[in-house]
Amino acid sequence: MFDCVILAGGEKNELARQEGVANKALLKIGGKEMVRTVLDVFRQIDEINKIVLVGPEKELSFLKGEYPVEILPESNSLMGNLVLAARFLGTKNYLLISSSDTPLLSTASVTDFIRQCLPLDYDFYYPIVAKEESEKMFPGEKRTFIILKEGTFTGGNLFLVNPAHIEPLAPSVEKFLECRKNPVKMASLLGTGFVFGLLMKRLSLSQLEERASNLLQIKAKAVISSYPEIGFDVDKPSDLEIIRRKMYALNKGGGE
Repeated sequence: MFDCVILAGGEKNELARQEGVANKALLKIGGKEMVRTVLDVFRQIDEINKIVLVGPEKELSFLKGEYPVEILPESNSLMGNLVLAARFLGTKNYLLISSSDTPLLSTASVTDFIRQCLPLDYDFYYPIVAKEESEKMFPGEKRTFIILKEGTFTGGNLFLVNPAHIEPLAPSVEKFLECRKNPVKMASLLGTGFVFGLLMKRLSLSQLEERASNLLQIKAKAVISSYPEIGFDVDKPSDLEIIRRKMYALNKGGGE
């Protein structure tokens, strides 16, 4: 069994202001709030036990009457929210962690990810999607890709984590998140040789896993998913436009 943490925190961003909602998770796609789509997926998966939603408690409280979900007020950081959720759950079950802004997330994509993670020999699992698969579903969409020996990949919006490692890892992960857009600081964490290998497209997936495992002192594993929707989140107006076109096409029963 797994417990599930859905992250819906963060200040009101440009997209939320544009759409007139208090939180990005409440943006409607096809007449349904994105967070509802995510909740609908997780409550259909038999392996999931408890579901915790972390975000602005007042704005999300209406969901408690419809879903078997506990709502926790957010802290001031992503890792802070995860620590709060892990403490609240107090479980030894692996935590399936998801963002709340993935409106195409499907039961099939999550079930496939879980299946590939079994028998849980690692502490941290992260899905990646090949560029070819991503561009089939989202042609022309700008994504962040990493080139490895095995191919070109983009990251997903799910994690499966051993809860025993969440609180000890919080400071290291916060530091990594803070410098993710600063190449110099990133090199100081990863090592200049590793960053050079990454830039020169010489690294393999196993080398990336090994580096992450060594840095965080855990066993980390990347999971290749064939479901591009697992990697599509709505962060900016162009994402919203793409997803609404996609939903319109799906509702019409055709493709794009």
